[in-house]
Amino acid sequence: MNLSLTKTFISGKKPAILLTAFLLILSSCKKQDDETKPLKTKIVGKWEVSKVETSIGSSAPTTVAGSANDYVDFKGGDDDIVEISVSSSLQSGTYSILVSNEFYITIGGKLYQCSPTLVDDNSFEFTATEEGSNPLIIKKYFLER
Repeated sequence: MNLSLTKTFISGKKPAILLTAFLLILSSCKKQDDETKPLKTKIVGKWEVSKVETSIGSSAPTTVAGSANDYVDFKGGDDDIVEISVSSSLQSGTYSILVSNEFYITIGGKLYQCSPTLVDDNSFEFTATEEGSNPLIIKKYFLER
């Protein structure tokens, strides 16, 4: 009789334990908002180029307006490939994202340190500084989906 009483007690607790575990898992799986999403999740995909402003040294920036064929495509996956097509020039390279939400683009044999200034579902703006350039070359990209 003692054995059946213990068995009834344990089997009666099993649904409560399972329900508690399920509720703990469910409550820990909250939806990420834009502020907590990783930068890669926010930028992956094809963006249309609105314009690119380029500054060389202390000169005033020159602006290239984007056309219907201009884009920046941050590919997902393990390779982190980026394609940039501006003014009929297509270049392919790689990107890497740091924990600080800054990222690097290596393209055309050049390394750019990039800082996002705006990232949301429809707009992405970032400043790309060419490492080792003299005079300093800075490009600001204005992208839209």
